[in-house]
Amino acid sequence: MSRKIRELDKITVEAVVDPLAGFCGGVNRAIDLVEKALENGERLAVKGELIHNRLEMDRLYRLGLVPVDDPSETGGRSVLVRTHGEESDFFKRADELGIRCLDATCPKVMKSQKVICRAHEVGKQIIIVGHINHPEVIALQGHCDSKAIVVDDAGSEEPVDSSLPTLLIAQTTVVPETFLKWQQKLKDVVDDLEIFDSRCSFVTRRQKELREFAVEHPAVIFVGGRHSSNSNLLYNICREVNPNSIFIEDESELDLEWLKKFDRVGVSGSASTPMWLLEKVVEAIRSFR
Repeated sequence: MSRKIRELDKITVEAVVDPLAGFCGGVNRAIDLVEKALENGERLAVKGELIHNRLEMDRLYRLGLVPVDDPSETGGRSVLVRTHGEESDFFKRADELGIRCLDATCPKVMKSQKVICRAHEVGKQIIIVGHINHPEVIALQGHCDSKAIVVDDAGSEEPVDSSLPTLLIAQTTVVPETFLKWQQKLKDVVDDLEIFDSRCSFVTRRQKELREFAVEHPAVIFVGGRHSSNSNLLYNICREVNPNSIFIEDESELDLEWLKKFDRVGVSGSASTPMWLLEKVVEAIRSFR
């Protein structure tokens, strides 16, 4: 018997899946739209990533979903509007090309788009708290002629005009403390300030649930897409309450030496991490016994 196999035999860690993990309602709805359309024989494309999880996207591509960069590239397929939403011009262009749209925009994001559109129509200055290159923020900009000022924890490259009536809104998965910081900052300098709380209630609730889950286990394995804002936010919460937390994208990144330190680990993920992937990680850990 090799030394490697003898080492694997020593691993007796118990792996427990977070029962409250899995897709949020918006992602569940989007995945369901894709699967049903493809099952019914519809040819379907999507602009960009439907969700920020590489493995789940690979699964959907294998089912027949085709990624495109522009509606003109769909090749006669219907086009799925991802959960992050799209600019209003995207829908106009698809309509001009006679392309059917399946709109999987998250309802919370859709509400933000409508609020921004109304504010823009009455001439309000719009400030979005979020990541300037995030697809949700890019889509929000597309509902106010790209006139919004995007700010993050570091500040903004564009000046804020304190004399203008202003709407403050956020990317739905933004760090709560960053949104609160901008609320407090603008309240002191802007007389006519409308604050729209666009944060996702699922993400807010998951933060509390994840804190509770993380402290209940000696260690936590957090599974998610590395480019997902929600994944990074929730993983950092795990690390805050339990320093014995690691971030992986799939079971191939499991560290055997790290696992051997614990008799029990919790396995959780973000709103874009499929439950099948969490179960796969648990199965891999159990196979080490």
